[in-house]
Amino acid sequence: MGIKRYIVSLLFVVGGCVAQTDSLGNDYIQKFPDKISVQAFLLNTSNEFTINYEQENIRVGLVPNQKTTLNIGVQYDIVSFSFGYAPKFFANNNDNGDSKMTAFSVTLFPGRFMQRLEFYYQKGISMESDNVQLIYFPELSTMKIGGSTTYIFNDNFSFGALSFQNERQLKSVGSFVPSLSYYYTELNGKRVEELGDKGYFIDVALSPGYNYNWVIAKKFLVAGGLSLGAGFSKTVDEGENFTSFLTQASLSISLGYNSETFYGGVYSKGTASNHKADSNAAMDDVISYVTAFFGYRFDAPSFLQKEKERIKSKL
Repeated sequence: MGIKRYIVSLLFVVGGCVAQTDSLGNDYIQKFPDKISVQAFLLNTSNEFTINYEQENIRVGLVPNQKTTLNIGVQYDIVSFSFGYAPKFFANNNDNGDSKMTAFSVTLFPGRFMQRLEFYYQKGISMESDNVQLIYFPELSTMKIGGSTTYIFNDNFSFGALSFQNERQLKSVGSFVPSLSYYYTELNGKRVEELGDKGYFIDVALSPGYNYNWVIAKKFLVAGGLSLGAGFSKTVDEGENFTSFLTQASLSISLGYNSETFYGGVYSKGTASNHKADSNAAMDDVISYVTAFFGYRFDAPSFLQKEKERIKSKL
């Protein structure tokens, strides 16, 4: 089997028998199963931390030097992925040139499930207190890797329509969408003389949520979602290892235009987690992103469609 066929086969096997993406949808959802969606989008994202020292009544923020990235996203069938870079022609990418920001994601849509995997890396972080910058650490970095598994109870609700890629919501509808999230987050100060250490925490949370797609006109959609959840967080810092209670909240909203071929809009989401850093400190971990996107759908190459049908016939 050639490398091209192997990669294509792997992508479709992930979906298994539950992914009925050869359907054209129903009265609520229009699908584009034989189209490739390609979109360009601007992404401004950051992972910020706030440490609350409760006994001293002091709040210290760790704020990354934000960068705007230019990204390319591609979706075919159940698989969606994106990648990007931070060009110098964006004004906020020119200050503190040694800072970095990298974001990568992969999303799968097998049946009523949505599986998302994410990676964030940022270097160059300021320490602030009461919104006053105390010191900038060019070598302080953070890394977050993880994802979420979401189940959509209402099969008339399209999660794919939120990103305006290979589905379109035809009628307004909402759905209960519980999600299990799991993230590894690392704060690396080993190359910072004042810190000289690395800490990390592992968060696992179950978050019941609700999303609603509001079709305000034939090709225009407003969508929003809210989830609240709880779980546990395992923290390792300065040789100490402990587990604490975790609370989590997420809010998203999107607005856009979605036709047979062209689509575009804006999408924003924020997720906040709170957990104990030690017996005297609590840490808030907030990751947020805002994106504006524009995309186009075109017919998938014949070899890709034939390979998809061949694999599905064997499942």
